[in-house]
Amino acid sequence: MCRVLGITAFDYAKHREIVARFCELARSGVVMAEDPPGHEDGWGLAFYQEGRLVVHKSGCSLLQEIDKVIRILVAAKTSPVMILHLRKSAWASTSSTRHAHPFHLGNTVFFHNGVVYDYQGLIPAAGLPGLAADARDTEVFFHHFMNGEPRELERAFLDTVAVIRQKHKYSALNCLFSNGLKLFAYRDYAREPDYYSLYKAFSDKSWFISSEPLDENIPWQMMAQEEFLAIDL
Repeated sequence: MCRVLGITAFDYAKHREIVARFCELARSGVVMAEDPPGHEDGWGLAFYQEGRLVVHKSGCSLLQEIDKVIRILVAAKTSPVMILHLRKSAWASTSSTRHAHPFHLGNTVFFHNGVVYDYQGLIPAAGLPGLAADARDTEVFFHHFMNGEPRELERAFLDTVAVIRQKHKYSALNCLFSNGLKLFAYRDYAREPDYYSLYKAFSDKSWFISSEPLDENIPWQMMAQEEFLAIDL
C-alpha cells in the first residue's frame, strides 16, 4: 500500500517540481477509507548512472529525510529513468530499511503497490539465493519472476502475474520495474480501484508513471486494468 513515481529521461533540474509534489504524498497521498493518513513507513529511490543501478532506501519517513533524497538527486543530475517509492506497510513491524522498496538483483530493480496476502505459496518457486526468512510479499513476488528458466524480463513477470491471479489472493499488483534498458509498468487491482490507481503521461520527451497526477499541465491518463507498459529508455 504505497505511492510510486517513475520518470524516463530524468533531469532533476527539469523535474524538481514534480518530485517535490510526489514527496508531499508521504503526508497527503490518497489512502484507503479505513487507513490513517500518510505513507511514512519508508522510502526508496533508484536510478542508473553510466548503466549501473544505484539504489537508496530507508525505513524512515521521507518527510524526515527529504533533504537527503534531494541531495542525492541533485548530485545524480540525470538518469535514463528515476523511480521513487513511498511505503505504507501492510505488515506489522516491517518499517525498516530491510523491507523498504525497491528490491533488486543485478541491474534489475522492482517496486510494488499492493499486497499478496498468501505470498508464502510463491516461495518454493522463488528459490534464488538470498531470499531471507523474513521476506514479505513484494520481495517474494520479485524473486519468483527472476527465478527459473532464462526468459525475457517482461515474459517472466507476466508469467508470475498469471500464477498470482490464478492461485493467490491479492489487493493489487501495481508495480514499476526496470533493467536499465526499459521501464516497465503494470496495473492490476482486485479491490479499491480509486486507491490502487496508476496514471501515465508523456510530456517533453519523458514518460511519467505515478500513483496520482502531479502536474495539471501534463495530460495524465489512468492506466487500464491489467495494462502493461514496456518503455524503451
